[in-house]
Amino acid sequence: MQITGRRAAFEAMLQERGVYKKLGVERSTVSSWKIRLKSGESISEDKMKEMLLKYGYTIAQEEVWDI
Repeated sequence: MQITGRRAAFEAMLQERGVYKKLGVERSTVSSWKIRLKSGESISEDKMKEMLLKYGYTIAQEEVWDI
């Protein structure tokens, strides 16, 4: 399955059962991330990428920038 967008992938990952165990973080950390996303607050792009890769997700296509 492919998901478009880092935030969408991060939100999908947070819905997985026991995600905190695989990421090696506290339940409260995952809960905090969920609350922040739901309220419209941001989580750093670097932190989302780090956690997605740690969970085992892979990047299907790198970001492409035209300058």
